[in-house]
Amino acid sequence: MLAVIEHLSYPIDMLREIERVLVPNGILLLTAPSHLAKPVLEFLSYKLHIVDEREIRDHKRYYNKANFVQSITQVPNLEIIKHTYFQCGMNNFVKVKKIKK
Repeated sequence: MLAVIEHLSYPIDMLREIERVLVPNGILLLTAPSHLAKPVLEFLSYKLHIVDEREIRDHKRYYNKANFVQSITQVPNLEIIKHTYFQCGMNNFVKVKKIKK
């Protein structure tokens, strides 16, 4: 799920559905912009017009590691096994595993 979760109005519902269909030990890969990216993306969009304004306006939220931990812990059987920032801290990469129960 690359650059999707930040556009969702109900990300926990989507994570629950992913958990439902993911096989045991299955992996979910997520990327999402971090809080640091917000002013940069808005500048690139609203001032320089090199990023589509509609896409940036559609961002419902920005994430950091704590936000992902808070979201993932609300979904039984999912656990974060890796979190890193990339692009100078502007983006999150998260690897989530479905725990066998």
